Amino acid sequence: MDDLAEVYPELNVPGSAPNDVYSQVMGLDTHGIVRTLGKGASPSLVYGPVYKRSQTEKRDFDTRVEMEVQKATLAMKIEMTEKMYEAKKEMEAMDKKLLEAKEEAKEEAKENNEVMERKLLETKMDMEETIADKAKEGIQAYVESLEINVDANLKSEQVPDNPLKQCQQPSSLVPGVHTIKLV
Repeated sequence: MDDLAEVYPELNVPGSAPNDVYSQVMGLDTHGIVRTLGKGASPSLVYGPVYKRSQTEKRDFDTRVEMEVQKATLAMKIEMTEKMYEAKKEMEAMDKKLLEAKEEAKEEAKENNEVMERKLLETKMDMEETIADKAKEGIQAYVESLEINVDANLKSEQVPDNPLKQCQQPSSLVPGVHTIKLV
């Protein structure tokens, strides 16, 4: 009721019972009764002949109220439009941040992929090296099991530059067959 009295001060005029703040909040008095004064008080006794307003006064009052309502509605529309514009700006900023975050995630994923490829390549090379070492060890163990002594760094004096020349047998025995002498 206080809020209504502040917004519409013309309603809080003494002697204007049908349109005062109390009447606006609680509604008009019922026929022939004035609220809060009991059964014996009638509106004409309490307010006098000025109680009923003319149709022109009522229309003027209604027009003023309607204009105030339109002003309040327009102000609320403007406020809501401003809030919607601000919300739209915030949404655009959030969309921009989201797009930037997606781009960063793509870059990070690309970098992670490159790192993983490098690690896989290193692991592959390590495995190939390990396999080669194991194969050499296996060959060395096999050669040792055959009791053949091989020195990879030195040429043995026992092995000639062209071992086939010394190992050839006379062609009269078996034509086209060459044998190697094992020492």
